[in-house]
Amino acid sequence: MLKSRRTALLLSLLIGSSLSAYASHRPKPLTTAETEARNEVLTPSLSRQLREARRITHFLAEALSLNETQRLAVEACTAAERQALALAATPADAAQARRAYYLAVHQMLDARQLSAYEDLRQRLAGTAQALDGAGLAIR
Repeated sequence: MLKSRRTALLLSLLIGSSLSAYASHRPKPLTTAETEARNEVLTPSLSRQLREARRITHFLAEALSLNETQRLAVEACTAAERQALALAATPADAAQARRAYYLAVHQMLDARQLSAYEDLRQRLAGTAQALDGAGLAIR
């Protein structure tokens, strides 16, 4: 009986140690912070700039009576300008992005729309609703 108890005890120790050795090789679950860190991207989110581009496009479409082709072109151009301003490393980069946008808009509009755009641009300069992205470049 004593021998069977020793055998049972020895057997339970062996089984317990093998199970604990097996369990120690399992990776521990990741924390929420570790999981989120693995999903991080190196480029910043540009969703705010895209929302701003849509807002400006909608405003210009209403104010200048843009047709659908012009609206789509202005939206693409405005989104590109907002992204370039968000990623601009120097003031020269920001100025170039604003210049490129200004020239692109001028090519899309007819004479009447261009005149109205210039008037709007001058009236809104320096406000939170500026059309040239100067406020975004400063941020």
